[in-house]
Amino acid sequence: MGKRQALAEYHRGSILAAAERLFSEKGTEGTTMDDIAREAEYSKATLYVYFQSKEEIVSAILLNGLAMLKKRIHQAIGSHEDWFEAYDAVCQAILDFYAENPTAYEAVMAGGGTAEGKSDQDVRRAIQEFCRELAEFLEKGKAAGAVTGEQNYTEVVMLFWASVSGMIHMADSSEALLARMGKTREEFLKDGFRLILRAITGK
Repeated sequence: MGKRQALAEYHRGSILAAAERLFSEKGTEGTTMDDIAREAEYSKATLYVYFQSKEEIVSAILLNGLAMLKKRIHQAIGSHEDWFEAYDAVCQAILDFYAENPTAYEAVMAGGGTAEGKSDQDVRRAIQEFCRELAEFLEKGKAAGAVTGEQNYTEVVMLFWASVSGMIHMADSSEALLARMGKTREEFLKDGFRLILRAITGK
């Protein structure tokens, strides 16, 4: 990487970090390009050199998030020979990613609202590769006898993400519900992941 490219990547990273902070505090809709420029300590003209719109910034955060989460899930799968242990590791990797990168996580879960054009194509390609990683993990589970029956792995991956997203949202927004259930956040999520596992494996 040349010096000019390295400098450009540094500025892009600074802008994205500023945007993530603001999105976490004010939400995506409540944040403007002016806000991002001030937070990043750049002029608005300089901001537009690197990103033409807020949607392009959201797309970049989504792409970075997908890359980071895919890497963590790949490592989790590769760190365990037993499929069920790998499943637990995947779930923990998702929780850790959410705790450390909430804005990127929300962008991954939303998976939309991206800019048209090349940015949109890049996001679609990244999402497809990410889903393929999980689909291959499910295929390994079938080969190991952990996953039974004929299943459409694309649909199972979508079910998995919808279930995980809903559970995490509920765990973080329904303290009264957790209290009535007599469970901590960790217990609720652990039990929920077990339910998803039974739905996937049929066991």
